[in-house]
Amino acid sequence: MKDRKLKMMLAAAAALAAVAAVAAEPAAPDRAAATAAVTRYLAGHGDFCLGKMDWPVDISAIDERARGRDVVQMPVLESLGLVRSSMATALRVEGADVDEEGATPKPVAVRRYELTAFGERFVREREVVVPGPQGERVVRRRDLCAARMSLAAVVDWRPAGAPDRAVATYTYVASPAPWAAGPAFRGVFPMAARVIDGSREMQLKQAFKRVGGAWVPDGLAD
Repeated sequence: MKDRKLKMMLAAAAALAAVAAVAAEPAAPDRAAATAAVTRYLAGHGDFCLGKMDWPVDISAIDERARGRDVVQMPVLESLGLVRSSMATALRVEGADVDEEGATPKPVAVRRYELTAFGERFVREREVVVPGPQGERVVRRRDLCAARMSLAAVVDWRPAGAPDRAVATYTYVASPAPWAAGPAFRGVFPMAARVIDGSREMQLKQAFKRVGGAWVPDGLAD
């Protein structure tokens, strides 16, 4: 009799523990809420940009020899009508002076690239994370963008360790700028080409947090 009561008590305790464990787990967000959250996110953050935020872009003879990405990419953007170039003089510290503390900038001949009116049509303001003395912060910067992404489908949406945190996995529809589809552009911007080619197939992830009853992007400015 005592053994039977003990077994019943243990079974009841196990059942209560299971209920408590389930209650402690974050509830899986609703799929409709997931779709709405990702749709809102892409409406505000769906531009795929090229990281061209500092204008004008100056290229010196030393830059030419180093063959950095601007050296390769700017002539292509010029051929597409997005930028124009001219010869100019800029004050710079370069060459052997770079390692000298407190070196004085000197006039250097550069080829200067500036956005055209056509190129300005594809400039968007977006949020970027920049390091600072007090840690990282989110700022808004203007960037040249090659495609716009919208939601194709939410593939997965699951809790991320807390009831008010979730991670969405989704596919997207990429709508490239008319100049972003040609081989010249794709050859010098391979990541942009990959994103455009991944339309409806490539899966991306975004973290969300629940604020005031709505799911908002986690890690971005409110």
